Amino acid sequence: MRKNPFRPESATYGKQFFPFKYAVTLFITLILCLVDGGLTIFLVEKGAWEANPLMRHALSVSHEYFIILKYFLTAGGFLFLMHHGRRRIFRGVMTLEELAGGILLFYAGLVIYEITIYHIVK
Repeated sequence: MRKNPFRPESATYGKQFFPFKYAVTLFITLILCLVDGGLTIFLVEKGAWEANPLMRHALSVSHEYFIILKYFLTAGGFLFLMHHGRRRIFRGVMTLEELAGGILLFYAGLVIYEITIYHIVK
């Protein structure tokens, strides 16, 4: 087989964007993001306020805009972290992959907190 002069040997054909094992983490994070968005809308209608100024503005535009913006910001940020996952941050203390796992735990805690508040104000 002849070598292709336009494709160097080091080019990896079919290389994954990030390891498949992180697809489940991404999926769960995005589901939690949507649940968080729905609970946030409910709680704001009951008198709570959104702490994030960008999301507060998105809520003032429309609920659909809020959910779409929240979803794509979370998905885009998560995909960025996974694509550059081997890079170490905070003076080598952790990788971006570990930070992405922390985001999943953050969303889980946030949804548990919002469910607790939901049962209080319901």
